Amino acid sequence: MRFRKHTLAALLLLISVPAYGQRLPAGVGDGEVGLYARLLAMTDTRQLDTALVGRALSNKWRPLRAAATLAIGQVGAERGMAGVARLRALLADADVTVAANAAYALGLLRDTASIGDLSRALSSSHEVAREAAWALGEMGAPARAGITTGLKSVKEHDTAIHLLLAAAKLRPLPLADVEPYLHDGHPSVVWAAAYAIARNRAPGGVRALIDLEASPALGTRPQHPDRSADALPPYADSATGNQRTRAEIARGLAKSAAGDSLAARAFTVLARLVGDVDPHVRVNAVRSLGTYGPIAKPSLIYATHDYDPNVRIAAAQSFGTVLSADATDLAALWAADTSLVYRSSLLTSAVRAGLRPPELTQWASSPDWRLRAAVASAGGDTLDRAFAMSRAAPLTLDPDPRVRESAYGAISPSASMPLEDTVHALLVKGLRDPDFYVRATVIGALADRPAAADLSAILASYSQAGRDSANDARLAAIQYVAALWKKDSASLNATSLAQLAQTPVPGDPLERSAGKGIPVWAKWGAVQPTARPLAWYEGVVRTLVMSVFVGKTVNATINTVRGPIRLELFGTDAPITAWNFLSLARSGYFRNTRFHRVVPNFVAQDGDPRDDGNGGPGYAIRDEMNPRRYERGAVGMALSGPDTGGSQYFITHSPQPHLDGHYTVFGRVVRGYDILDKIVQGDLITTVDPK
Repeated sequence: MRFRKHTLAALLLLISVPAYGQRLPAGVGDGEVGLYARLLAMTDTRQLDTALVGRALSNKWRPLRAAATLAIGQVGAERGMAGVARLRALLADADVTVAANAAYALGLLRDTASIGDLSRALSSSHEVAREAAWALGEMGAPARAGITTGLKSVKEHDTAIHLLLAAAKLRPLPLADVEPYLHDGHPSVVWAAAYAIARNRAPGGVRALIDLEASPALGTRPQHPDRSADALPPYADSATGNQRTRAEIARGLAKSAAGDSLAARAFTVLARLVGDVDPHVRVNAVRSLGTYGPIAKPSLIYATHDYDPNVRIAAAQSFGTVLSADATDLAALWAADTSLVYRSSLLTSAVRAGLRPPELTQWASSPDWRLRAAVASAGGDTLDRAFAMSRAAPLTLDPDPRVRESAYGAISPSASMPLEDTVHALLVKGLRDPDFYVRATVIGALADRPAAADLSAILASYSQAGRDSANDARLAAIQYVAALWKKDSASLNATSLAQLAQTPVPGDPLERSAGKGIPVWAKWGAVQPTARPLAWYEGVVRTLVMSVFVGKTVNATINTVRGPIRLELFGTDAPITAWNFLSLARSGYFRNTRFHRVVPNFVAQDGDPRDDGNGGPGYAIRDEMNPRRYERGAVGMALSGPDTGGSQYFITHSPQPHLDGHYTVFGRVVRGYDILDKIVQGDLITTVDPK
C-alpha cells in the first residue's frame, strides 16, 4: 500500500486538534503536559534529546517516566543508540513499567550488546521478563543462547510463552528446547510451542504436532465470540488456547514439513481438522491440505460448502495444486459461492492448474473493473508466460488505472526469470502512465533488474512524478536508483552521474531517507525533519493521553454491513496514530469504504477509498511501536515501509506474534468479534463513528 504527500487540506487536518478530555490527573500540571508533548515531538522527528529524556525521567509522575523510556527506542536505531546505556540501567528501575519499557526499547534498537542484561532480566517480574524475551527474539541468532537457556529454566507461564515466541524467530528452531512445552498444563504455553513449530514449518516437530492433536486435552470447545482479547497478559488467554493450538497444528502439517514419511498421518489429521468446530482451524487446515495435491481434492470440495464464507474462500485459493488440467468439476465449484472474492480466487487457482475457464474471456470485457483486474491477476502467477501475456498485456491499455496496475504486475516475471524484450518495452512505456500508482508498480518491476540503460527513462519518470499528488512514483524511482547503484554503480557514465547529482533534494522525508545512502545524494541525509508546532502535540496529550489517565477510554465504532465492531483506541500507547484515525473518522474519510483486503484467519484491512490497496489520505505519519501485542482483535496501522502509515488499518483475526514491534498497534476490538469473523473482502463500511 502507498500514500500521498501532504496537501493543504491534509496539513490543516493534522494541525487541528479536537477539544475534549481536557481534565488532568491529580498532581499533573502544565509542566508534565509540556514534557510529554516534547517527547512526542522528539519521537515524531526521530531526534534523540538526551536532556529532555533526563528531565522526563526525573519527574515524579510515573507515566511520564515510562513514556520517556519507551521514547528512546521509538527514535530508532539510527539515533537512539546514544540512549542504550541509560536503557540498560533502567532495566533495574523500581517502576516495573519503566523497566519493562527499557527492555522493549532495547529490542526496538536491536542492541546485541545488551543480550546479557536482557537475559538476566528474564528472572525479573513477568512484565519485565516478557519484554526482555521479545527483545531477545528481535536480536535473533546472537541471542540464541539467552533464549534457549531461558527455556530450560523458566518457571513462570507468561515468560515461557514469550520465550517460545522468541524462539520461533530463530533459524533453525531449537526444537529440543521447544517441544517439551507441548506437554505443559497451561493451554497458552502449549499454543506458543505449537506456534513456534508451525511458524517454522519444522519437519522435526511434525510427529509431535500429530500426537498433540490426538490429545484429549485439546478438546473441541467453541470459542466465545466476544471474549476480550486483552483480559489477561498478551497471549495468555487460556479459554481460547485449545482452538488456537489446533489452528497451529493445522498450519504446521503442510506437506513441506511432513515430507513423504509422515505425509499420510499428517493428511489424516488435516482431513479431520477441516471439519473442526472453529473456522480459524478449518481455514488453516484447508491451506495445508492444498499443499498435498490431488489427494486433497475431496476435502477441499467439502470446504467449498462450509457455512463460513472465509473457509470457502480459503478453499478456492487452495485448488491451484489440486485441480488437474482436465478437471471436469470446475463448474460445480464455481456454483458453490457467487461472491466475487471466491470466484476470482477460484479463477486464479484454475489458471495455475492449467485450466482456461470461459470466465477469463467474459470477465475481460466486463464493465466491472474488479473483474477485469481479476483476469489480469489470474494470469500473472504462472509459468505459462505466453498465456499470461495474452491475458494481461491488452489490459495495460485499460481505461481504469487499477486494472492497468494489475496488468503490469501480471506481465512482470519473478526476479529469478528472464525479462523478455517485449515485456521490457511495455514496462518502459508504462513509465509514462498518467496514474502514479501504475508508474510506481512499473518502476518496482524494473527495479528487480536495474540497468544503467534504463536510468534515463527512470529519471524522466521521476521528473514527471514531481507533479504527482503522491510520493509513490518518486519513491519508487529513488529506490530503483539505490538498487542500480548497489548492483553496478561502475556502469554509470559521467552523463548519468551528472543527472543524478543535479536531482534536487526532495521535501519528503521518506524520499530523502530512501536516497541518502547513494553517494551522489549523500547531502539528503543532512536535512532534518521538522516537527509540527508544539501546541499540536500538547493538544494530542491533553485530548487523548490525559483522557486515558483520568479513566476515560477512547473508543470508535466501525459500522459495517454485517454489524458494528466496537474499538478501544490506545491513546497512551499510540497517541498520534489514534488521533489520526479519529480525525479521519470525523472527516467522513471511511464512509462507504470497503474491506479491500481480507486474508482469512489473518487480517481484515480497510482505509482505502481507491479500493485496490493503494489509496491513502495525502500524508504519512510516523510509526509508534509499543509493547501492545498482535492478539486476536488487535488494530494495527498498515505500512509500505517504515513510517508510511496513513489511513489503512487492519484488524487481526487471530494472534500474529510476528507483527509485534513491526507495525503500530493502536487499538483493539472490545465488542463484535462475531462480526469481525463474518467480514469478507469487499464488505462495505457505512461509517466509522469516533465515540
